[in-house]
Amino acid sequence: MKLGCCVNMLAATSTKIGDENIPLFRELGYDYIEIPLAQIMDLSDMEFIKMYRKIQGIPVEVCNNFFPATLRLTGEEAILDKALEYARRATSRAAEMGVKIIVLGSAGAKNIPEGFPYAQAEAQFIALLRGIQGIVAPLDMTIVLEPLNALESNFILNASEGLAIMKEADCDNIRLLVDYYHMRMEDEGLDVIEKVGKNLRHVHIAAKSGRVFPKGNDGEDYEAFFDALKSAGYDARVSVEAFSKQILTDGAEAARVLRTFMG
Repeated sequence: MKLGCCVNMLAATSTKIGDENIPLFRELGYDYIEIPLAQIMDLSDMEFIKMYRKIQGIPVEVCNNFFPATLRLTGEEAILDKALEYARRATSRAAEMGVKIIVLGSAGAKNIPEGFPYAQAEAQFIALLRGIQGIVAPLDMTIVLEPLNALESNFILNASEGLAIMKEADCDNIRLLVDYYHMRMEDEGLDVIEKVGKNLRHVHIAAKSGRVFPKGNDGEDYEAFFDALKSAGYDARVSVEAFSKQILTDGAEAARVLRTFMG
C-alpha cells in the first residue's frame, strides 16, 4: 500500500489548499499528497502554475473536495450541464498534475435540500455520475464516492448506500472509498469492506476523537481495519485526512504507526 496525506485540513493560508505544508511530507515518510480540487479551481492559470511548481517533489495522486458547495448537485437549483462543464475543467486541471483518483464527497454540493424527495435527488446524482463517466474515462481517472457521516451530510452516509448508487449508475470509472473516521462516526462495521470488495479504490483514515492523526495508543483498532482491507484484496492508497497543530510530530508518528499495519 501507499501512504498519503490530505493537506487541505492542515491549511494555514487563505487559499485553503495546504500547499505550504506539502514540502514536509516526503521527509515525514509519505508517498504522495491529496489536495482539494474545488480550491485548486479557484486559482487563476498563473496561480495554478505557481502553486504546482511549489509542490514539486512529491506526487499529487489524488484530489478530494471535487465540487464546491456553491455548485448544487441535488435539489431544485441543480443544473446538470453546469455541473458537467465544471467537471470537465476540474478533471482537466487534475490531469495536468497526474491525478488518478478524485474523491466525490462534496457534502455542501450534494446534500439533499430539506423537503426535496430522496429518489429525485438520487436520480439527479446518478445522471451526474453517468455524465462524469464520459469525461474521466479518456483520462484514465477514477471517481470514488465517499460515504460521510450524519453530522456532515444527509446523502451517502455509509458504504452500502454508496455501493447501491454506484451499481445503479453502472459506470466503469465510478467506484468507492471507505473512510475509517466516518465509519467510526456512523458505527459502520468492518464487514462492509468485504462487501465493497473489488469496488474499493481509495481509503481515508483519522482517529475518531478530534479527527486527528493516528497515534500508537489512541484507542483505535487500526490493525483490524488494515486486516479487513487486506482480506478484501485492497493494496492501493491510504490517505490520512486529519487535523493537526503539530504536523512534524503528528505526521511522523502517524506514518510510523500506519506502516506497521500496511504491510
